Amino acid sequence: MAALRGQYRHIPNALHKPGVRWWEIRGLVKLNFFISVVFVGQAFNGFDDGLIGSFQAYPSWHRALGYPSSSAIGLLNAAAYIAGLLTAPVAGYVADRWGRRWCVRYSAIAGLVATAIGACAGIDDASGQYAFFIVSRIIFGSGLAFCVVISPILLQELPHPSQRVIIAGLFNTNYAVGNFIAAWLCFGCSYIKNDWSWRTVYIIQIIPALYLLLAIHFVPESPRWLMSKGREAEALDFLVKYHGDGNPKDELVLFEFGEMKETLQKEKDLRQDTWREIVSRPGNRHRLYIVLLIVSCQNLSGTAIIQYYYTHILKLVGITDTQQVTGLNAGLTFWVWLAAILGVYIVSRVKRRTLLLGAWSALIVVNVAFTVTAAEYTRTGSAAAGRANIALLWLYDGAFFIVCGPLFFSYQAECLSYSMRAKGMMLWGMVNKLISIFNAYVNSIALDEIGWKYYLVYTCILSIQLVGMYFLCVETSGLTLEEISAVFDGPATAPTVDAGPFEAGLHEKKGDTHLARAADGDTLEK
Repeated sequence: MAALRGQYRHIPNALHKPGVRWWEIRGLVKLNFFISVVFVGQAFNGFDDGLIGSFQAYPSWHRALGYPSSSAIGLLNAAAYIAGLLTAPVAGYVADRWGRRWCVRYSAIAGLVATAIGACAGIDDASGQYAFFIVSRIIFGSGLAFCVVISPILLQELPHPSQRVIIAGLFNTNYAVGNFIAAWLCFGCSYIKNDWSWRTVYIIQIIPALYLLLAIHFVPESPRWLMSKGREAEALDFLVKYHGDGNPKDELVLFEFGEMKETLQKEKDLRQDTWREIVSRPGNRHRLYIVLLIVSCQNLSGTAIIQYYYTHILKLVGITDTQQVTGLNAGLTFWVWLAAILGVYIVSRVKRRTLLLGAWSALIVVNVAFTVTAAEYTRTGSAAAGRANIALLWLYDGAFFIVCGPLFFSYQAECLSYSMRAKGMMLWGMVNKLISIFNAYVNSIALDEIGWKYYLVYTCILSIQLVGMYFLCVETSGLTLEEISAVFDGPATAPTVDAGPFEAGLHEKKGDTHLARAADGDTLEK
């Protein structure tokens, strides 16, 4: 059986030649450009998520929507997540039935429709302007759920194995990019003294939605999905074109093809494609526990308070000027992006568990300090405590995004086997939206009622999550997706394709005749 040591790195391949960089390989340049289209979907998500928090600093937005209450604003945030909760199961089915790309297409169409409806809110003084905006949020939420659930799967299944970790890690940094662009646009438009201050920013969402709709047509389909549908020749064509730079006898391509085919067949033999079979096996239950842990860390870390109620938090420490609020928010988004990029740099150099446990421990320390300074400002009105609280707020988001940037959209996706990847990410998406509904609706009320004391709730939650990480999270560094399966399932699904003959360029001598025929362009066995 193949040893679990990322042995693909030693197999001859266009990217593994000494002194060769990926941008010198035409196939990889094209593939990575297509992958960047998937990144735009997450930037779109970040852009949209950053708007409601910034709009709360705009008097014109409040006026256009009829001066919504705190609970009504909470419902605006929750509406998108309620829609996502309902559509996430559909996304998983569509991804398995018709392919990953259709989910991104729907997300783009929903974004175009939602933008048009939301931009019409407040155009006249008629009643129902709030209803326009909430319908827009519902449609946005249904589309973004499709994109966010499926994109991490594409970013596990499309990249060259030597680039998978970095590319998957870069996905969520684009959320920060979208957030950053939205924040700075909101800051600039805050100087417009009418409804176009917020309406302009909202309408700009048409640009990424239209780009996604057009560009996703050119993004290749997942080779693992193609192979699962019996389209092995198309899967091999993908590997040859993009991972082997057009060489049909590239040793790594043939190794990948054999490993994928064997693992998918083993999963099929074990019937791991139904929920009953998924939950009946210890390895699969372990995977689902990790999915639930990661989604709780992602959404119950306290950062949702910062994201959606940053204006409210600044108000608690005496900052209310529109330009100050939007300017600080814009600066925070840039800081978050830097933290996410740092996380991507770190993740390829340290173990997964080390990054998870280290960053979460730091987050707990900052959370405690953040709570103390908020309490001190509330008690004494100290300007020093207020400034310290803002600085700690930035550190809080920074510590979170160092781990969230590279891992919270990729780690659970790589832990899931192919046959349960779409279903597992569907579960992640549903729980993600469910917790987000809680955050969106409850956080504003809790901050109004108990102020800084609400942060103590998250101190306890973070501590429980740290314990969960220690006992549940496994090490996946340096392994292919097929090799990761063996970490959970043992030899039952571990690929047995021996890398030795591929490393020596002698795969035909080991009897891998089906791979040799594939390399020569013969028809593959179904």
